[in-house]
Amino acid sequence: MFSLFPKQILALTALAALSALASCSHATSTTVTLGAAGPLDQLNGIVTKQGIELATDEINASSDWSSKRHLEIMFADDSARGSRAAAIAQEFDTTQRVVAVIGHVNSGAMVAAAHLYDKHLVAVATTATSPMLTGISSWTFRVIPSDSANAISLAKFVTKLGQKRVAVLYENNAYGRGLAENFRKAFNGDIIGIDPIDDTADQDFEPYVTWFKHEKADLVFVAGTDRSGLAFLKEARRQQLAAAIVGSDGWQALAPDPKAEGVYVTAPFSAQDPRPEVKTFVDAFEKRYHALPEGHAALAYDVTKMLAWAVVKVGPDRQKIRDFLANLTEENAYHGVTGVIRFRPDGDPVGKGMVLTRVHQGALQVESGQ
Repeated sequence: MFSLFPKQILALTALAALSALASCSHATSTTVTLGAAGPLDQLNGIVTKQGIELATDEINASSDWSSKRHLEIMFADDSARGSRAAAIAQEFDTTQRVVAVIGHVNSGAMVAAAHLYDKHLVAVATTATSPMLTGISSWTFRVIPSDSANAISLAKFVTKLGQKRVAVLYENNAYGRGLAENFRKAFNGDIIGIDPIDDTADQDFEPYVTWFKHEKADLVFVAGTDRSGLAFLKEARRQQLAAAIVGSDGWQALAPDPKAEGVYVTAPFSAQDPRPEVKTFVDAFEKRYHALPEGHAALAYDVTKMLAWAVVKVGPDRQKIRDFLANLTEENAYHGVTGVIRFRPDGDPVGKGMVLTRVHQGALQVESGQ
C-alpha cells in the first residue's frame, strides 16, 4: 500500500511548492514560519489543520502580531507514515525560516521524525502518545500524555463501567501496540482476546465481531485511529454487537458519524469544559467549521498559540524557543484551552490526563463522575 519513492517525492514536491508560495506572500523580515505536519487527508489530520488555521488567524489579528510580524504555516502531509515524516522533518530542518514545528499527529510519524529534529529544530507533537517518545530528544515535546499513563486511566474507566470480559483490538503500529500492551498490564479483569489489526479502512472485521458475539464479550476496546475505527463500527452495527465499545483517543474525530452513537472515547479535551477560554474557542471553531472541536483540533490550536507566544517572548530563534519551552515552570506555564502546559525534562507534559466521554448526538459528552 505504501511505495516509498513515488509518495516521498510527491510529499517533498508539495512541500517545495508550499515553500515557494510562502516565499511570495508576506515575504518580509517580520514573517515567522512554523512547519506543521500530519495526515492531512485523514480525519484526525483535517481537524488538526483546522485548529492550526483558526489559531493562526487569531494570532495574526492580535496586538502582539498584527502590526509587528506575520505568522505563516508551512503544511506538509506525512500520511501518518514514518518514512514520509522523516523526509518532511529533514526538509523543515534545512528550511532555515522554519523556526519550530507543530506535529506530528501520529506516534509512528513522530518517532521517525524526532531524530531528524534533534539538536536542530523544536517539534511539539499534538496527539502522538507512544511511550517511545518519552525522552527521545531534548528538542521534542508533546502536549498529550503517553500511552502508559492513558492506559492506566482507561483501565480504571473500564473497571468503573463494571465490564469483566474484555476483548482488545489494536492497530499494529507504535500507537496501537503501546496502548494495548499498557492496557493489558493495567486491567485486572478478564481479557478474552488481544489481536492486531491494520491501520487502514480496508480491514475485514466480520470474523472479529462474530467471535466477540460468540464469546459474549462485555466490552471491546479498540486502540486505533478513525480509519480502522469506522470500519470496525460499520461491522459492529451490521451484526448488532451488544458489547459496549470503547475507542482510544484516536477515535475522537468519529463523533459526528451516526455509527459512533453511544461509543465511549477517551479524550484529552471536552467542548463541555465551562472555562471562558474554552467557550470562546468552541464558539469560534463552531462558527467557522460548523462542528464542535475535539481533542485533535484543540491540542493543535494550543500548540500553535504556544509557539507564537514563545516567539513573542524570545524571538524567532530555534535555540531560544527550545530553551524557553524546556524551562517553563508552574508560575510561567502556558494556559491553553486544553489546560496548563509545561514540560518535564523528558518532553512529556506535566499534569495532563484524559477524560472518558461518550458520543451523543454527534458530540463527545463527558461521562458523569469523570
